[in-house]
Amino acid sequence: MKNIAIPKNHESIIYKISTTAKENNFEAYIVGGFVRDLLLDREPKDLDVMVCAKKDTLYEHLAGINFSKIVANKYKLLEPVVFEKFGTSKLFIDCQEVEFIMPRKEYYDSNSRNPETQPASLKQDALRRDFTINALFLRLDDMKILDLTSKGLIDLKNKIIRVTDPPNAEIIFRQDPLRILRAIRQSLQLGFSIENETYDAMKISVPRIKIISHERVRDEINKILVEINPSKAFMSMDEIDLLDEILPEITRLKNLEQPSKYHIDDVFAHSLKVLDRTSNDVVLRMAALLHDIGKYSTHEKTAKGISFHKHDTEGAKEAESILKRLKYSREFIKKTVTVIQNHMYPKMYSDNWTDSAVRRFVKKCGNELNLIMQLSKADYGRYSYTHKLTELNRRIEDLKSKNMLSPKSELISGEELMEIFNKPAGKWIQTTKNTIEEMLLENPILTKEEVIEVIKKLKNEKRRYT
Repeated sequence: MKNIAIPKNHESIIYKISTTAKENNFEAYIVGGFVRDLLLDREPKDLDVMVCAKKDTLYEHLAGINFSKIVANKYKLLEPVVFEKFGTSKLFIDCQEVEFIMPRKEYYDSNSRNPETQPASLKQDALRRDFTINALFLRLDDMKILDLTSKGLIDLKNKIIRVTDPPNAEIIFRQDPLRILRAIRQSLQLGFSIENETYDAMKISVPRIKIISHERVRDEINKILVEINPSKAFMSMDEIDLLDEILPEITRLKNLEQPSKYHIDDVFAHSLKVLDRTSNDVVLRMAALLHDIGKYSTHEKTAKGISFHKHDTEGAKEAESILKRLKYSREFIKKTVTVIQNHMYPKMYSDNWTDSAVRRFVKKCGNELNLIMQLSKADYGRYSYTHKLTELNRRIEDLKSKNMLSPKSELISGEELMEIFNKPAGKWIQTTKNTIEEMLLENPILTKEEVIEVIKKLKNEKRRYT
């Protein structure tokens, strides 16, 4: 067994916990993924501490909660947040969140993900967890690893994901179907294989994913999206029909033919390739995954060939619907939809674009310009459009260096316009501002005085002909 090296950013936290446990007659264990990652020399996250009361104390049932209160009092910390129903609490120690739990077993309703919890032995707690590699305990008083499933350490060595209790593999996934997605995600993250019985139980349990909240599914998808080659996880989801349950808009892209002049893959395979080509920004990755979903509803095949007229516009609408269903934030949805809506524009670039056309493109993209350019590059793949992106980027940087890329923000305020034209507030103000913006897109170096002169002239001509 290798020596356990606690990361420096956790040394003080773990010292405080282990010292307090010894002083107050508790046994404390670090449990779950934190232990797994320590043994794999990965940066651990999510510190969970299991606390057991010694037999001569009165703390057996709520040991974790009571212990967290003792720690908070000793080190003058904020009171822990308590979840008495589950026997857990959360406490901030040295600016990091630590969850304190008791050993427990759970009983599930067949149509719910709201378990009834009961105190249990360490072995029972290990068996109610998902996978053997996540059921390892690090006992803090002697830094000894406990492998109560007897498979955790060997599965870690052999790079295998296996349920904690193989004879009850199907029950384990039925109890919490999100574990299906977690198995796929951890297989991708760690480069581990999923053991056969575990895989079969996952496949059988897929329909149960319907009882899981959209928020929990969303969080797992986000974790997958930022990994290297996330397409592997989506292919795994597709193999067991999980993708059809959570993102059916993606699976319907399979076998959707594209013009051979531009693509050698169907839309499904192409989308996953584009996903892997992008950097691990979660908005960009989501936009890459969904960038061509509009091709399903816009697909046309005629004597002239295959087309997807306005698939970017339709795709943006469908993406918004998907992301709302998965409970993403308004900001995330807005950014992702903007990237999808505009990902085809860089392909339209030509040497005939004027500087004002470049400025209009940049304005349309807004804060998502960089993500749009990245997605366009990934979308082009091996084809010859990348020179357009290079030239467009050069034009943008050239205008930016000359301070001629973006129009000045609100060169003239509404109050100033009312004063200049001696008119009360009304729709005419916004119309005038739009005119000014168009003028500045054509010539961003116009001064305020020059703009006022042109606006006055336009107003006079309008009066003359009305």
